[in-house]
Amino acid sequence: MPEINVSQQNHILSLEIDRPAAKNAINQSMYQALADAIEGSQDNKEVRAILLHAQGNVFTSGNDMQDFLAISNGAQDNHAGRFIKALISNKKPVVAVVEGPAIGIGTTLLQFCDFVFISPHAFFKTPFAQLGLCPEFASSQYLSRLIGIRKAKAMLMLGETMTAEEALTLGFVSGLSHNPMEDANSCLEQLTKLPPSAMQISKAMLVNFEVKDLIECVDAENKQLFQLLTQPEAREAISAFLEKRPANFSQF
Repeated sequence: MPEINVSQQNHILSLEIDRPAAKNAINQSMYQALADAIEGSQDNKEVRAILLHAQGNVFTSGNDMQDFLAISNGAQDNHAGRFIKALISNKKPVVAVVEGPAIGIGTTLLQFCDFVFISPHAFFKTPFAQLGLCPEFASSQYLSRLIGIRKAKAMLMLGETMTAEEALTLGFVSGLSHNPMEDANSCLEQLTKLPPSAMQISKAMLVNFEVKDLIECVDAENKQLFQLLTQPEAREAISAFLEKRPANFSQF
């Protein structure tokens, strides 16, 4: 069964994360499918907007830990960076729906969605330091611009949670309701009825001046993150997570 469901209807490209048995953790093949779909939509005139959502009550539990373990042992990240760069560079408006936890990449990818609608059950967490890692996907620079430096430090350094109510108050999301998909569909309907060239140029004017800097930041962060993945601290944190035990950093 595909773990990313891709469909297109009424000028909307729908990308659905569908791996509930793993709490929608995203692995390399899923990143590849997401990147392929976004890249393939850019010159497709039948696609005027993109919907990103998830099956079940978890948006995503983050990057697949088995992938992190493989990378720490020398495997390559071939598609996660490609996916986020495709999202950053994407010309079409992106609407996301979050109805539950959005962990790690689940939070950082939302930085580059144009509209985000969430339910009261949503929350956001970036436990990179707790895994012996560092911020990813330009979150070291961009997250503070969205939610403020104090909350960004609390999330990126301490792994503090951002609640649904905080996300709305801080401006991280567009709307909070008990039916976020309905809100997203209303937004998508408006987007697809507007002149597509005007829509794409308007988006480009808002973000294009910083795309190059964001991609350079992604590359710099990923270099640091992949270096940290090979270190004993990250190996202990990832092993502890997979073994469902507390990590012990007293030896470091």
